Amino acid sequence: MAEVIYTRPNVIAKGRNTRGEREERIVDIVVCPESLRDQQQDYVGTEESSKSLGTGRSQRPDAVIATKCQIWAVVVLLGLLSVVMLARLIGLAVQHKKTVSMDRDVEQLLQRLKNVTEQRDSVNSQQCCPSGWDKFGMKCYRISNVLGSWNKSREFCFSQGADLVVVDSKEKMDFISRYDSYFWFGATDVAGEGMWRWVDGTVLSLDNPSWSRGGPQGGGDSNCLLRAYELNQFKWTDESCDTITVGLCEQNVIK
Repeated sequence: MAEVIYTRPNVIAKGRNTRGEREERIVDIVVCPESLRDQQQDYVGTEESSKSLGTGRSQRPDAVIATKCQIWAVVVLLGLLSVVMLARLIGLAVQHKKTVSMDRDVEQLLQRLKNVTEQRDSVNSQQCCPSGWDKFGMKCYRISNVLGSWNKSREFCFSQGADLVVVDSKEKMDFISRYDSYFWFGATDVAGEGMWRWVDGTVLSLDNPSWSRGGPQGGGDSNCLLRAYELNQFKWTDESCDTITVGLCEQNVIK
C-alpha cells in the first residue's frame, strides 16, 4: 500500500513573514509620521490578502510614501528659510532707521554750529577797539607814543589797559608786519639766561624762524626781544632792555 505523503504547510515561515511585515511597517511609521493612515490601510489589506491568497506579503506603495516625506522636508526647509529672510529684512530695516536718525542728528548739529558761528560773528561785530587802536580778531593793537626802555614801554601799555604784544600765531605775525618800525615785543629771558618767555608765561621757542641769525646772540646783557631790520626785512633780535625805542601794545577788544 503506497503511503500518501502530505506536504505540511510552512506555517512557521508564513508567520515569520507576517511578523517581518509588521516590523517593517512600524519602522515606516516612525520614519514618516504623515503616512500613518495609509500604512494602517495597507496593513489591513495585507492581512486580508494573506488570509485569502495564502501569501506572506503584499505590495506597498513605497514610492508614494517616500515622495510625501520629501515634500514634508521641503516644506519645513522653506519655512526655515522664510524665517531667516524675515529676520534679515527686519535687521536691514532697523539699520536703515538708525542711519536715517544719525543723518538727521548730524544735520541738526551742523545747523546749531552755524547758528553759534553767526551769533559769535554778530557779537564780534559789536565789539570794538578804543580810538587809535587797530583791531585784529579779538585783540586791539597800537604802537606806544612814548620812547623808552623795555620796562618803560611796558608801563605805557599798562596805563592803557594792555601789555606788550605776545606773538602766538602766524596770523598775528602777518598782521604785525603792517607796522613799519622797530618796537619791543613782550618777551624776555631776565628770569633765566636762555629761557625766553612771553609776558603771559608761555615759552618762546629758540627755533622760531623769525629770529635773526637763527636765534638770540647777545649774551647776558641782551635780555629783551626787539624787532629789528635786517637784510631788507624785520627780524627778532635780543637787545639790552635799556635800549630806547617804542613798544607794541596789545589788549582785548571791548564791548
